[in-house]
Amino acid sequence: MKLAFVVQRCGEEVQGGAESLCRAWAKRLAARHEVEILTTCALDYSTWTDHYPAGPATVDGLRVTRFPVIRARDPRRFALYSDIVLRDHHTADEERAWIEENGPVAPALVEAVRASSAELVLVFSYRYWTSFHAAGAAGSRAVLVPTAEDDPVLAIGAFAPVFRSARGHLFLTPEERDLVQRVAGDGVPHAVTGSGVELPESAPLDLDARFGLDAPYVLYVGRLDGGKGVDVLARDWLRFCANHADAPVLALAGRSHLSLPEHPKLRALGPVDEAEKRALLAGCQLFVLPSPHESLSIAVLEAWALGRPVLANGRCAVLAGQCARSDGGLWYEGYGEFEQALRLLLERADLRAALGRQGREFVERECAWSAVDGRLEEALARFAAAPGRG
Repeated sequence: MKLAFVVQRCGEEVQGGAESLCRAWAKRLAARHEVEILTTCALDYSTWTDHYPAGPATVDGLRVTRFPVIRARDPRRFALYSDIVLRDHHTADEERAWIEENGPVAPALVEAVRASSAELVLVFSYRYWTSFHAAGAAGSRAVLVPTAEDDPVLAIGAFAPVFRSARGHLFLTPEERDLVQRVAGDGVPHAVTGSGVELPESAPLDLDARFGLDAPYVLYVGRLDGGKGVDVLARDWLRFCANHADAPVLALAGRSHLSLPEHPKLRALGPVDEAEKRALLAGCQLFVLPSPHESLSIAVLEAWALGRPVLANGRCAVLAGQCARSDGGLWYEGYGEFEQALRLLLERADLRAALGRQGREFVERECAWSAVDGRLEEALARFAAAPGRG
């Protein structure tokens, strides 16, 4: 089968969840199908300015074609339309304007989708200009991979027809499926595929020498910004430290987009590579994820793959569902539950070991690439055989 993937960014330096998922799926499917990735020249998701040269390229052994972004995002205009569309009564024209301001605006990419001979076009992350217009250009060939989160963007009315006209939907969790079907209905063929996790063995890393971590620590990995709940986590952690003198260090690994308070129990490590991330996960007491909005957390799956328990924000249905299905972690809502759960996990090594073991068994059972490959192949074959909906 000939498959085209559409994603907003694609490059070795791109660490976003949807972009990484696109590359992982494309690489797996390329072993059995003819695969191409259509994307933009952007690297920075906050501005969408061109970074890579336009034209053909190879990324991780995959055939990629990049198209220029014709205008960078204006943060002030995007914030203005976000205020209008996400908070106030608004018009359909204002919704379309929000999509334009969100970007990345790459008309040549959309024309390439329209001209593509791919039997199915897998369109990632519904909220972007590229995905909105590429899905329309693909018509009855469009398969949406929404990577949807429980946030106000999902309620923007302009997206519902895109969801309803797709050939099929591929979801990462049952909770994501329920979110989308709440706004778009359940009449579109779909599958919950999940995503695979692969953590090859790596050489031991001296965490003390590399990061100054010479004592037990709790770990967060990901973007350090308010959208991921890191500001709230930092505040809650300092409150916990004030109440518990024996609190360990909270290590935060990732690119920072906010200013964290200075405190000896709060350590920002900066961006890390894959080997460093694995070493940090393997060495932590537990992994904490405060994000209120996720479609699937690969970092949580990676922590479980290494036998580490998880403490997650229960206000995110996806994270609570992942912890409940795996028996690999606890979840909380508000500081009171956060403090109780964290204290319990830090005091009970046996509980940490049991949750980590159950999480690892869940990943081995549900997230092995062989299992995910089978679910993807079955879904794509079913979508290809079904009559188009465009």
